[in-house]
Amino acid sequence: MIIGQSNTHAGLGLDASIDTTRQGVMQLGRVGDRNLKVVKAIAPLDHHTAKLDRIGFGLTFANLFKNRLVAENDSVIIIPCGHGGTGFSDNMWNKGDALYNDAVSRVKYVQDKFQNSELQAILWHQGEIDVHNKSYERQLGNFINDIREDLNAENVPFILGGMVPYWVSQDKSRLNQQKKIAGIKDKLCIIGYADPSSPVVIEKENNKIDEIHFDADGQRELGKRYFNEYLNLIELIPNQ
Repeated sequence: MIIGQSNTHAGLGLDASIDTTRQGVMQLGRVGDRNLKVVKAIAPLDHHTAKLDRIGFGLTFANLFKNRLVAENDSVIIIPCGHGGTGFSDNMWNKGDALYNDAVSRVKYVQDKFQNSELQAILWHQGEIDVHNKSYERQLGNFINDIREDLNAENVPFILGGMVPYWVSQDKSRLNQQKKIAGIKDKLCIIGYADPSSPVVIEKENNKIDEIHFDADGQRELGKRYFNEYLNLIELIPNQ
C-alpha cells in the first residue's frame, strides 16, 4: 500500500522506456472502468491525483520487490492511495477520515478477493502540508498504530520517506518536520525511513523548479531507498 500526499506520485519526467513494469507487478485500479480491478501496474499508478507525465517511487519499489522476493508465478499488487495536499491538519488521514477509510477499505478488498494474499509493506510519504501542525508527531504516531490495528498489520513494515532536501533546507520549520518524520522510527517498532539525504542527497538539475517535489529521477532513487529500508526491516520481524 502506498499512502500520503503528492510526493507519492508527482515526479515530473515519466519516461516510458525506463518506467516499465516487471511481469507480475499489478495494481488495484482506481480510474474509470479499472476501479477495484486488479490490472497491470503501468506508470503513472492510479493514485487519487495522478498525472500522466509524473511518477512516484512505488513502481520502482514493486519491481525490486518482485525481482528479489517473489516467486516467478506469484504477483505483487500495488494499492495506490496518494492524494496531493493532504494530511492530518485538514482531516484527511486521521482514523475515520476519507482518505484513511479509502486506503483501509482497498487493502481489505484485495485481502477478501485473494484469500492467500498478505500485506507486505505500508509506504508513507507525507508531511509538507503539516509543517506548522504542532500536533503532527502525535498524530503521525496515532496514525501508524491505528492503520496497523485496522489492517491487523502489527508486524508489517511501515516506511516513511523524507521530504525534498532542498525544499526542507529553506525553512527551519521544515527542518524540524523532517526530524519528526525521521525520528518516528526510534519510537515505534518495525519502522523505516527512506532518507533522501543519504547516502547522497537527492537533487534536481535545478532545485528551484517545482522545489517541493522530487522529479522522476529522484522518485526512482527514492524507490530504491524504500526497498533497502524494507530489506532491513524484514530482518526484525518476529518468526521471519
